Amino acid sequence: MKSIVTIISSESPVPAYLFIREKYVPGDRLLFISSRSAKTSMSHLIRILNIPQELVDCIVFYHEDEEFSYERICRRLRQDLKTDIHYYVNLAGGTRYMALAVQQAFSKLNADFFYVNLRDNTIIKSIFDDSIDDDDDYVYPIRRRMTISEYLSLHGIQHDANQQQHKPTRKEDYVQQVFEIFSTKQLNESDYNILEILREEYRNNIHSDNPLAIDKIEHGRVPHCEAIPKLSGFLRYIGFIPQREGHISKQDVDFLTGGWFEEYCYYRALREFNPEEALIGVHIARPGVEHDNELDVIFIKENTLYVIECKSGIGSKKLFNEIIYKACALKEALLGLNCRYYLYSLKKDTPEESLHKIATNMGITFVGLTEL
Repeated sequence: MKSIVTIISSESPVPAYLFIREKYVPGDRLLFISSRSAKTSMSHLIRILNIPQELVDCIVFYHEDEEFSYERICRRLRQDLKTDIHYYVNLAGGTRYMALAVQQAFSKLNADFFYVNLRDNTIIKSIFDDSIDDDDDYVYPIRRRMTISEYLSLHGIQHDANQQQHKPTRKEDYVQQVFEIFSTKQLNESDYNILEILREEYRNNIHSDNPLAIDKIEHGRVPHCEAIPKLSGFLRYIGFIPQREGHISKQDVDFLTGGWFEEYCYYRALREFNPEEALIGVHIARPGVEHDNELDVIFIKENTLYVIECKSGIGSKKLFNEIIYKACALKEALLGLNCRYYLYSLKKDTPEESLHKIATNMGITFVGLTEL
């Protein structure tokens, strides 16, 4: 009989999840080792795996003096371990102290030891013996590839990643054209004024199923909204074709007032990273919390989650700092250790502002106009 052993970590459930998905075959048992603080993460992982409860064993260290005492950990584990079971032990997860004790407790039994290396998306099988010159460590790639939905659900996040609206509305060549217009400053003050009125007065006043006639917008016949007399000329200038002729939809306004940059970053991510899956505008939230967050561009590659926050304009260093702090908090609170967070912007860095340095210090990668 085989039992798959994992140490549960509240910071990152990914190593345990991937190891089980790689090694489990029907009929295997699972043994979870957890501290009291990680017990909730353990229960959530068991639900996600959907493996019969009668095949799952748990050892939980409820007292802190157990969790941080090497000898007590070993003694507690050996109470429940059996000599007639073949253990597959994953030493990734929990504290390093816990991993040392787990390795010692299983060393006298029929056990194989593994380590899930998320950085390289590999699993290392090691033999802990006195011979360190025979190169008997075996490294092989993780075959499993998580989806975005799978990754978010694993971290206990509510999301709408499975819905169908998370793709670009325009083709890449046109999005690239719009990027060139904005990045090379081909718009004048009047153009920016049109975009500001669309953003402030029309963006939330157009129903998704009821586009507004451009003629009404130009002649001020939309209640509570300022007229935009030069709207048709502006749309022609940037080569924008509305979804419905002679009308502006909510989706059109969203694209014009910033959505184009998200779509540009989406296409850029496809070219540069070649991800297994990429989505735009995924909403995430903690269960029981009304407030949610929208992830502008999110993609996954080799079981690592990437998030790109897209800010076409960042007016001040103060606003930049606020965006970076919010991104850092979101990353740490919701998205787990195996997430890489980027901020893409049309803003240029300068030696005086040191935007790259500020972002790097917070674990965020800033990509400004120069890099784009």
